Amino acid sequence: MNNFISKLLYNVFIALIITALFIAVEQIYRIYNDILSFNLTPKSIAEQFAINFLIVSIVKTRAILITYILIAAFVWFQILHFAYFGTWIFPLEYLLFFTKFQETYDTFRTVAEIGIIPTIMILILLISIYYLLRNSEEKRLKIPFLSFVLIAFIIFVPVRVYVKDSKKGHRPNVEYYPLKNTVVNLGYLFGNILPKKAMGNSGLEQPVSPTPNLLTKNPDLNIIMIMGESLNRNFMSLYDYKIKTTPFLDSIKDDENFVYKKGIASGVVTDVAVPSFFNIIKRPDGVPQIISTNTCLFKMAKNNGFQTHFYSSQAQDQLAQLKSYICTKWIDDYVDGTSVTKDIDKPALDTFLLDKIEEVDFSKPSFVALQQRASHTPFIDTFPKEFEIFTKENIGDKTIIQNTIDYANSIHYTDYIISQLVKKVKEKTNRPTYFIFTSDHASNVGDPNRQGHGRLNYDAVYQVPFFVYGINNAEVIKDKFSDFEFISHYQMGNVVSKLLGYEEKYDYFNVREDYFVCDSDISGLSGILKISFDENSNQTKTLIE
Repeated sequence: MNNFISKLLYNVFIALIITALFIAVEQIYRIYNDILSFNLTPKSIAEQFAINFLIVSIVKTRAILITYILIAAFVWFQILHFAYFGTWIFPLEYLLFFTKFQETYDTFRTVAEIGIIPTIMILILLISIYYLLRNSEEKRLKIPFLSFVLIAFIIFVPVRVYVKDSKKGHRPNVEYYPLKNTVVNLGYLFGNILPKKAMGNSGLEQPVSPTPNLLTKNPDLNIIMIMGESLNRNFMSLYDYKIKTTPFLDSIKDDENFVYKKGIASGVVTDVAVPSFFNIIKRPDGVPQIISTNTCLFKMAKNNGFQTHFYSSQAQDQLAQLKSYICTKWIDDYVDGTSVTKDIDKPALDTFLLDKIEEVDFSKPSFVALQQRASHTPFIDTFPKEFEIFTKENIGDKTIIQNTIDYANSIHYTDYIISQLVKKVKEKTNRPTYFIFTSDHASNVGDPNRQGHGRLNYDAVYQVPFFVYGINNAEVIKDKFSDFEFISHYQMGNVVSKLLGYEEKYDYFNVREDYFVCDSDISGLSGILKISFDENSNQTKTLIE
């Protein structure tokens, strides 16, 4: 009996120390971070102690160490994620980590310094746990079959979510400790998101719309649709940014053939926003609409006499999911950046698009979609060295961090690409031509605590540019836009549809109505943001979950 009590007390002692270590890692980071705050409560202490007591009571010491290595890895990922994005990890992001591993790696390798403190803390944690446990084999109380009980609990969490169709874990709770967030969020991923995706039933499906009526047969014009990447309009001098990042666009903004508005993206990641745009999706779940191909712009263009082209600077693997959603059957010429880099993971610079536009046969009306790589992270890799125009020495604002300067240079490079596209098309054809420009989504830039994209928490990630520019005596369409300063991806798609010869949806291209922004899952399972406007254009945002 005395031996049992001494071993029990030893487990309590070890569990208390390990609990203190995990709490120290979290709370030290909370104090260090500008967003998080110290939040130690008796409930969280008790929960963590109970977890650690059960773990140290597992029979095999090796199994205990493996368990703690896994837990520490999840805690490390959570802290690293917060250091960059300013949030704990969302459920779907665990899946995206594997499906978009190269993109994740490319992003974090440019900001590796944010991982130094979390890595040091986790290493100290693991070394301490190892020394606590290495001579504990004969001193610990061992509970048979406990590891199976813990596995059963892990399985129970997603099963409970599935059976109850619960929302628990659909969003990380900033006040939870990292391990709790990990367990409940993975429970939601495996109990809600993945089953619904596997069954193709999100519960958010919208009615399938027919193809708009054809009004003009075989329009004699060209459309050059430029899809930017991660471009936040607030960093363009066209939209009054203090650094002159868009000199070409600034020079034509008063042209009667040039119209620009404040765009609202349909999604916060490329694999959602680009398919939604090219299929004119108003709100999620638009997958049934996409599958129907009724409103796929490439199909609509091809069926009305246009040659169709899709040229992307992005790499083959970066387009692997997106490609299934843009009705490639109706694209005459599809080429991605891997055609020049010879690497399925390596994108091309956007000068690749200038080379491809030279190859277009403009003897027939053409619908050309050009997808950029600038301004994706890492920003410094998306433009040639000679386009490093802005530096800390010449911008006149010493408070701007280098990452933001790189972003500004990537936008200046995009402005150059647009100017050269306009120049080359003018040289190649006299046919009326419309350039339409937006971005798939934007990016949160300049805030050291919240960066990147892929979540609905920050307004910056869906604030994209939009313009239409007509050349070669193209019909002026400025009067088809209202005074309302905003336009959604859905409404932009209707602009393209109208120019392709189809019936317009509205009296004006941009109207005051509810706009919808989809999170990182195209079916809307990871969240949808509804943006409503009052008569003064003030926005009300509602998260639909």
